[in-house]
Amino acid sequence: MASFILNFVNTMLNRVKLALDSPSAGAVVFGVHISGHLFVEVLLLVVILFLLSQKSYKPPKRPLTKKEIDELCDEWVPESLIPPIIEEMRCEPPVLESAAGPHTIISGKEVVNFASANYLGLIGHEKLLESCTSALEKYGVGSCGPRGFYGTIDVHLDCEARIAKFLGTPDSILYSYGLSTMFSAIPCFCKKGDLIVA
Repeated sequence: MASFILNFVNTMLNRVKLALDSPSAGAVVFGVHISGHLFVEVLLLVVILFLLSQKSYKPPKRPLTKKEIDELCDEWVPESLIPPIIEEMRCEPPVLESAAGPHTIISGKEVVNFASANYLGLIGHEKLLESCTSALEKYGVGSCGPRGFYGTIDVHLDCEARIAKFLGTPDSILYSYGLSTMFSAIPCFCKKGDLIVA
């Protein structure tokens, strides 16, 4: 079927080409030879200009009658903004049964944890757990522990001294505010021309 249509189209195009290229399709106007192609192109240009000059059809606007408004309101059926939740869509979140390290246990099965922010693998490290336990016994625990709330303790000063020694600087400052440090503390200490290495 497709080959028949293709052959038919090719045959018709060849006939049109022969008709346009025939000597009878040409004309001479003011000494200029005009072929059949020019007639077709001028005709197409006239059609395009005619279509562009037409105004787009706009149906006449009239206000709805009270009866039409009531009918539309009666026919309207509100639809839910979200599809109803079916049983296949329900998903219980996985519950971790161990620390969120490189490997963790979910539903009794050990799996590789790709969703943790434990980039250095320190969660569950034995030496770190011992240090945390001794710090809890000595300093206690609360919902937060920044120096601005609870004051400077010996661990803060010791950590600053070790960081300064490691970096080879006279001193260092601990600031426990994570990502917001660059927007809060750093602009207070820096001026134009300073080099910040983070």
